[in-house]
Amino acid sequence: MNAIRERYPDDAILSEERGGSVSERGRTWLLDPVDGTANYMKANPIFCSCVSVIEGGSVTHAAVDAPRLGDMYHARSGGGAYRVTGGRETPLRVSDTERLEYAVAGADLSLHGGKPQDPGVERVLFEAWQLRALGSAGIRGAWLAAGYLDVSVGTHNTAWDYAPTVLLVSEAGGRATDLSGEPWSLSSGGLIATNAILHDEVLETLHSA
Repeated sequence: MNAIRERYPDDAILSEERGGSVSERGRTWLLDPVDGTANYMKANPIFCSCVSVIEGGSVTHAAVDAPRLGDMYHARSGGGAYRVTGGRETPLRVSDTERLEYAVAGADLSLHGGKPQDPGVERVLFEAWQLRALGSAGIRGAWLAAGYLDVSVGTHNTAWDYAPTVLLVSEAGGRATDLSGEPWSLSSGGLIATNAILHDEVLETLHSA
C-alpha cells in the first residue's frame, strides 16, 4: 500500500484489511493481501493476494498471486489475460463447456448453523455436474479464466476479490455480470462469471421459478 501511495499519490485505495475510499473521478486500487484466510490458517496452499484497479467504473488492471501454488495471473483491459509460472507466461482461455449439466461450478458456500443458500444459487449448483468450494474467490476466478472451472457464483460482494475475476474472465473470453445479468460494479450484490457459453443458461436457472 505504501508503494502505491508513493508512486500514485492521487489515487484512492480500498483495502479489505485497512479500509479506504473509492475515487469518484480518478483511479481506485482494490487490495486484498490474503484472500482465503481460512485456508492460509490451515496451511492450505489455496490462498492468494488480489490487486486490481478501477477507473470510470471499469476494472482496467488485475492480478491474482498464489505464492504457494507458484502461479500469478494478470490481465489488462484490452490486453488479454495471462498466467506466469516459473517465469513462463502463457495466455488464459476459458473452457468450451456448452451445457450446465456438464459444468464444474465454484461458489461461495457456508453451511455454518444450517443457514440455507439462496434458492436460485442452489438450483445452479444442483444443475451443474460437479461443485468446487475452494475457499478463495480470487483463485476461483483465476481458475475459471484458465478453464479449470466453467462457472463461478459469488453472492457476497467483496469487491477486492471479485474485481480481478471480472477482468481476468472477460479478457480470457468469458463473461462476468451481477446476479441479474447487468454489468458488475462495486455496488453489485454478487457476481456470476462463466465461460460465456453457459452464461444465459446459468442466469435462467438462477432466476427460474
